[in-house]
Amino acid sequence: MRIGFFDGVREIGGNKILIEQNGKGILLDFGKRFAVNNTYFNDYLSGREWNGPNDYILTGELPPFKNFYRGEVSPNSVNELDVEIKGVFFSHAHLDHIGLIDFIGDNIPKYMSGYSEKVVEFFNEKGTIKPVKNVKVFDSPLEVAGFTVRPIPTDHDIPGSFATEIETEKGSIFYTGDIFFHGRFSEKSKAFVEYAKEKKPYILITEGTRFGWGFVSSPTEGELKAQIVSVLDQCGGILFGNPYEPHISRMFTFFEIAKEKERDFVVTLPYAFVIKKYSEIGDALADEILHSDKFFVYKPKRALKDWENEFEDRFMDSDTVMKNQKNIVMLLDFKSTPELIDIKPEKGAIYVHSGGEPLAGLDNENMKILSNWLNLFNIPYFRIHSPGHAPQQTLLWMAREISPQILLPIHTQIPERFEIVSDNVKILERGVMYEF
Repeated sequence: MRIGFFDGVREIGGNKILIEQNGKGILLDFGKRFAVNNTYFNDYLSGREWNGPNDYILTGELPPFKNFYRGEVSPNSVNELDVEIKGVFFSHAHLDHIGLIDFIGDNIPKYMSGYSEKVVEFFNEKGTIKPVKNVKVFDSPLEVAGFTVRPIPTDHDIPGSFATEIETEKGSIFYTGDIFFHGRFSEKSKAFVEYAKEKKPYILITEGTRFGWGFVSSPTEGELKAQIVSVLDQCGGILFGNPYEPHISRMFTFFEIAKEKERDFVVTLPYAFVIKKYSEIGDALADEILHSDKFFVYKPKRALKDWENEFEDRFMDSDTVMKNQKNIVMLLDFKSTPELIDIKPEKGAIYVHSGGEPLAGLDNENMKILSNWLNLFNIPYFRIHSPGHAPQQTLLWMAREISPQILLPIHTQIPERFEIVSDNVKILERGVMYEF
């Protein structure tokens, strides 16, 4: 059996993990690297569309997988890895784990949770990801490429995340995906640790995102709500919130604030799209928001798409928002920031950045633009957020509890940190297929 790691090695994000035996394999995640790690391409300079994946493979930005991509791979571009990939399993729908899904050929099954499927639909609508085929909801064990693959629900700052167990002849391999233990559903992550511990795994592939961050607090949603309310009570005007659009737990925190303060809860159309999609698959938080008589959808003055008109009976226009500012909590996604021109925020307005775009520390250019907009209207900025990853001490506890025979750190800049709790840490290199 061999395991190879393509991106996510000494970096945050971009996970692409290939597990192979007897010439057949499965992939765990196929994510986009963060902009800070771009070498040859970015949002402005992309590979030549007519050349399929070849520009990316030639420059090392995509792995040289055989019969895997949309479009033909030039036989002269690079030596292909002779592995027949039978399926890709996506741990969750953050772009650094799922963002390159549209490069994958239609013939390859793409396994993910029902929530992740809805987020992919959201990214399709935004134009972030091109439409994809052969998506399969993964909620029970499957036999793929000679492996038994099992999803284990976990908690993260996006719903539908799971860890993955891969049963092999040598024992179980566990992949944590991204994980935290302080959200609304932290019991899922704790149950995963207990389950993995009982299985006495052969290999643990674990994230280590927050190694090197120092002491960064991990407030719960209740603690975040209290912080936001304390700021709102001081200022008293309209509250603009900017959580990550698919993060329903954080959206619900702002909804709870609106309820407690007897304010209308207004969201821009991207948030409305996600709330409706989650409600369709039975999410209780989304369902409560969607059916509240205090829930409204902000209607921009531009022409609307067909799906946007589905919210017609909940529309609230800029004039209504402008006239009732002190009675509104509004989720305002980054691309809708120019709507401030029509809303005309009054004294007392506040802006709470809580995990939405732009990503603080990773997108400095757009952070400057956001700051300029807020300064233009004299709106104070507050970053009230909780990282969606376990802190250092919890990651070390998790690794010690599970106690695998071999520990493989991924999605971290300091893999050596796990050596504190394990003598069997293997420090990885990008693109190398290791025998296990």
